[in-house]
Amino acid sequence: MNTIRNDLKTGNLRRFYALTGTEDYLRRLYLGKLSQALVPEENSMNRVIFDGKQTDPVEVVDAAMSAPFLGERRLIILSDTGFLKSSNLIADRIAEFPETTYVLFFEKECDSRNKLFKYVEKEGHVANFEPLRDTDTVSFIANRLQRYGLRISEADAKFLVEQCGNDLTALANELDKIASYCDGREAVTAEDIRALTPTLSQGQMFRMIDAIVAGNRRQAMSLYRDLLLDQTPAVVILRNLINNFYNFSMVMRLSRKGLSAFEIGQQARLPSGAVSRFLKAARGASIERVTAAVEYGRNLESKVKNGDLQDRVAVEMFLTKLLMAS
Repeated sequence: MNTIRNDLKTGNLRRFYALTGTEDYLRRLYLGKLSQALVPEENSMNRVIFDGKQTDPVEVVDAAMSAPFLGERRLIILSDTGFLKSSNLIADRIAEFPETTYVLFFEKECDSRNKLFKYVEKEGHVANFEPLRDTDTVSFIANRLQRYGLRISEADAKFLVEQCGNDLTALANELDKIASYCDGREAVTAEDIRALTPTLSQGQMFRMIDAIVAGNRRQAMSLYRDLLLDQTPAVVILRNLINNFYNFSMVMRLSRKGLSAFEIGQQARLPSGAVSRFLKAARGASIERVTAAVEYGRNLESKVKNGDLQDRVAVEMFLTKLLMAS
């Protein structure tokens, strides 16, 4: 992020940027800033957006080779196309793109061995956005509330993270709701957080993970029903399950490399307690199955966001998948 911030500040913008990783809030934030700096949104004639894995590389190349219309730059935005993971025509033609063409890759996943990825990394900049450390998430909370003229103690900010997790999109929504509730006051308290945020704690998530890994369908579904009875939104349950199983897979991969619990916490940006719980659960789990389940969960979440699937149905499909894999 520091490289992108500096580029935006100095105006020395590169022709190629790849915004990757699982932290969607920050990725979208910097996609907006970069695209606006390169070609303002109102200049729609010089902005071409391709979205999804069905994107035709031939069409992308044709658009990229075209000269800008009454402007200095032509911007191509490639979103979730999978081009940074697979072989495609763009990798062979990108060096031929005219100097007036700029490309933003907005791809959650990539492969550092990919030819196109290597080119973008060499000729432009690759920024990987992963979930923030707890301390950085606390700073995010304080800064966002400050925009509304509100303060929050470090302890209460940590409590909010415990309630909602460190997904910044979910946190931003909760903070906007909290700020509206606390309008006219000076500070946000733990009581405000309890009154307004979904009651999904990390402890509840770990109990669900333990039940899933043990193949205890009855307990896992009972915990899920308890969350629904507590009026926890299904989409919050789904997001937390996906994020926790993604962290679970990271801990398992790092453990396989022989890293200590402390080193795993440093690299995965997880508190020591979470690392210990994940390592304990890993004894009865398969990393391949956990990784496959996370990918399945992300596909479900995408369908929910697109309106193709109800959030509650998505959670139950995901739980079924996880329990079958245990």
